[in-house]
Amino acid sequence: MIIGQVSDFKAKDFTSKNIQTALTFIKSHDLLALPVGKFALDGDNVYLNRQTYVGKEEKDAKIEGHDHYLDFQLVLKGEERFGYVDKRRNGIKATTSYDPAKDRTNYEGQVDGYIVLHEGQFALVYPNDLHQACIKVNDEPIEKAVIKIKIDF
Repeated sequence: MIIGQVSDFKAKDFTSKNIQTALTFIKSHDLLALPVGKFALDGDNVYLNRQTYVGKEEKDAKIEGHDHYLDFQLVLKGEERFGYVDKRRNGIKATTSYDPAKDRTNYEGQVDGYIVLHEGQFALVYPNDLHQACIKVNDEPIEKAVIKIKIDF
């Protein structure tokens, strides 16, 4: 998992063409101006889900993982608590079968820790990085872009 401030990264920092596509789009567009919904940036290789919501209670947020896509979770406005755990950790077990349409499996267990993502910060999660997103820090709305990046490396 990579955590960072989006302004600190450039597309050339990554060798993956799909990550470069995502970062180039992020840097050249006002993501807050996009309406809520799904946008293809490069067919099924890279797409963006623009979201607005009030965060959930920790007990209501699922732990999930993906097999074929990276999640680039970027907070555009507000702040969000974000749990993480390696899927190979003892005590982590799948609670759903893999859903290929959503590239998602849900899990249960204890996360290793939490971070708070603030405006402009992102978490780039890889297949072994299970994550528990959308947890509220306060009752303010969260504006977020989740870019799904097909693994090409």
